[in-house]
Amino acid sequence: MRVARLSSSILIVILVSMVLMPVGTSTVAEICPPEFSFSASEEITGVPYVWQQVNGFCFPAALSMVLQSRGLNLGLHDILTASGAGFSMVSISVDEAMMFLPGVMVRQMPWFEFFTDLYGLDMQFYLDSSTEYGHNALQILGAWGSNAIDYSSSQSITPLDVMRESIDAGYPLAISADTYYLPPVDWDIIRDHVGPMQPGGVGHAIVIVGYNDTSQTVRLYDPGVGLMEPYVGYPDDGRWNYTMSYSELDDAWQSAGYATFKVSNGTGRVADFEDRLAAYISHRMIGNRSAYFQGYENYFYLGTGADAFRGMGLDMTLEAIRDYCYHYREVDKPEAIRSLGHNLELMMTMQYHAYRSALDSLPDLLPSIDLEVFLDTASQALPHMEALSHNSSITSGVDITNRDTILYNTFFGMAESFESSHDLDNAINKFTEELGEIAGHFFAIAEAWRTAGEILYDELGLETEMPIESLLLIVGGGTGAFAVGAVLVIWRKRR
Repeated sequence: MRVARLSSSILIVILVSMVLMPVGTSTVAEICPPEFSFSASEEITGVPYVWQQVNGFCFPAALSMVLQSRGLNLGLHDILTASGAGFSMVSISVDEAMMFLPGVMVRQMPWFEFFTDLYGLDMQFYLDSSTEYGHNALQILGAWGSNAIDYSSSQSITPLDVMRESIDAGYPLAISADTYYLPPVDWDIIRDHVGPMQPGGVGHAIVIVGYNDTSQTVRLYDPGVGLMEPYVGYPDDGRWNYTMSYSELDDAWQSAGYATFKVSNGTGRVADFEDRLAAYISHRMIGNRSAYFQGYENYFYLGTGADAFRGMGLDMTLEAIRDYCYHYREVDKPEAIRSLGHNLELMMTMQYHAYRSALDSLPDLLPSIDLEVFLDTASQALPHMEALSHNSSITSGVDITNRDTILYNTFFGMAESFESSHDLDNAINKFTEELGEIAGHFFAIAEAWRTAGEILYDELGLETEMPIESLLLIVGGGTGAFAVGAVLVIWRKRR
């Protein structure tokens, strides 16, 4: 029997809402693929393995493997930087959602299109509307005015055809898969606690590097092994490289709507690469709502960039948390409180790692821009982000690993107090001082992000176009969902 819908959470993120558009105007000379050898099984050798390091970074890791195999030297951290994901954050605060979405999870289609445009990469995205997952994803893409190739509308092309064509041309193929069906022991946690992916869930990015029609098998690189307890750590035993039968692959791929991300070729970086990237990053940090949600700027419950952190700080009050719990009246209130604290820490941990890595990589991508003052200011957010982060939040579920952190102790203590007193207001009020400390960290991050974004704008000789007063509506408690490209996978324990 399934119990406790909010018992704990894993993030295994793939970009179901992306469309990969052919873009770019520079020369082909910048991206020169190395020599590859092919075995009788049509396997590409020499593809570098990229471990995703942090739960939620599977697609950037998979993309890095594909691009590096084609001679474009972009590691995981470079992609988090050049896509703007490391400098992006969204908060949602309405009804039954009080949550963060780190940059890798926020409408991946726009940031990925920006990235492909920046590097002049030609890619194509495929889905299958005959699957429930693919049908839902294509509807989201259509609502956003984007396109994807629908396998079910073609009489002549199948997922395996695209795989063969890509591998035969020397291009590894990134796809979305349901981890429930992937063989590594790391995914036993999905088999034991979650089950197969549900429509609207999120898949996991893996890379196909070879196939064999005779044995009906594929060779895969999996960036996600080594992320979850009890197998945390770089998979130096090589279990990231494994074989699946076509039938097994079909189960995993079909469950994720046969989502396919095919690299066609590259034309090189755009001529104004540095100015365009720097301006984009400043928009994301300041919180330019059009840069995040063009066409949805007036959705009051969305906070972006610096205002995402400020809005979450404003939610650290009795009234906001009580309203959040009210909307969970049909489930265990203590469980809802624990889930809130755990998920805030989980999301902050993801963004802390992405942001820190992006700051380290940025000077290499913007060598002509003086970043000294920007980096000094932007780095002021790091200790506050670290104070609200802990790796255990992304390597295990909410009920598994205790940790001595401000978010964990506050919200789990609050839940314990409510369990004993059944007085929600009193249970929250006991932690007023701790909530104030948490809010202080959020406000400090917001200030660092806004100031750093404005400094970068000034360095480019641009005027900040962001009307500050237009963003102050993102306050108050509550929850509610917005159509983003990735969602939280909830563990449902089985008895």
